[in-house]
Amino acid sequence: MNVAWRNLTRDRGRVLVSAGGVGFAVLLILLLRSLYAGILDSSTRFVRGVEDHSDESVVWVAQKGTPGDFFHSVSLMPEERREEIQAVRGVVAAVPLLGRATEFTYRDHEADFFVLGVDPEAPIAAPATVERGARAPAEGEVILSRVVADDLGIGMGDTLDVAGLPLRVAGVTPEGDGFLSQFAWVHYDDAERLLQVEGVVNFFLVLAEGDATTVADRIETEVPGTLSMTTDEFADENTRDMEEGVLPIVYVLMFIGLAIGTLIIGLTVYAATMERRREYGVMKAIGFNNRKLITVVWQQAIAAGAIGFVVGVAATVALAALVARIEPLFTTTFTAYDVAFVAVAALVMSLLASLVPIRPVMRTDPAEVFRG
Repeated sequence: MNVAWRNLTRDRGRVLVSAGGVGFAVLLILLLRSLYAGILDSSTRFVRGVEDHSDESVVWVAQKGTPGDFFHSVSLMPEERREEIQAVRGVVAAVPLLGRATEFTYRDHEADFFVLGVDPEAPIAAPATVERGARAPAEGEVILSRVVADDLGIGMGDTLDVAGLPLRVAGVTPEGDGFLSQFAWVHYDDAERLLQVEGVVNFFLVLAEGDATTVADRIETEVPGTLSMTTDEFADENTRDMEEGVLPIVYVLMFIGLAIGTLIIGLTVYAATMERRREYGVMKAIGFNNRKLITVVWQQAIAAGAIGFVVGVAATVALAALVARIEPLFTTTFTAYDVAFVAVAALVMSLLASLVPIRPVMRTDPAEVFRG
């Protein structure tokens, strides 16, 4: 290992270039994975969080034939269907939910959020926690996500013009990040006015006793025209489109990062090896076989990859904190698995890169030591 380290660090500028290149590859891979995980988490946080607000399991009931995606499904059901659903065995209550993206104006600033109508009698769709103000809105009030409030400088008691309806800010919550859109909570009657619907429901949040899957199956069987899903099933449907549309792009960018890191390590180790080719000849002349020489090359490549891995992880943590400060919408989620993944990626880059200089080392002629 001493020979490998000496060869690698003799030109410190080259080591810095290698560490920077591998660090960039590690940063790209780890940041993409953490951003993607953060996006998936934020896009389903509201759906999964509803069940945390209740002692019972929650079944999501939508109009039959809709894709089951919260943001894109056009699910319209008559409000009278609530009584049919509540008559199904295992159903404790069916809470209506209205939701749609809409525009609002605040001090000449135009923006949009995803409005959710909260039933005042069963506010399970309201945010579980608030930083300031009320958790459930009364008529004429709105609960905002922290991202929207901070971005536009909206404070408690300020009034928003939401599609022509004035609503006073009564609370701010950290739970409103849905990535595709920021959530805002209003009284159910205000949601009907805003969305210009009456007697129509987008979803029913069904509080279920016993096994949620069994209750969901009963609802679909006994209430025609419905699509029923457990919370996990509904959350999975909400991530499916994103996985199919975004994940291939993430994989392509990760592959590019892997290729860049491999190329830079390969060039670094190759240059270091070629400059010390005469020394490899000396080692052959004193009895080193090809296996030992290849081990030296591997050690150089792995050392370069290890330095780049440390640099890349440190840079990723710093950059993630900076991104979160500049744009709170982009949240990152790091896990030990992600760090282990990029460590393996750095090792793979190192081993692949070591293939570049191995052939010249194996073909080194010990007689070259005595020439010139």
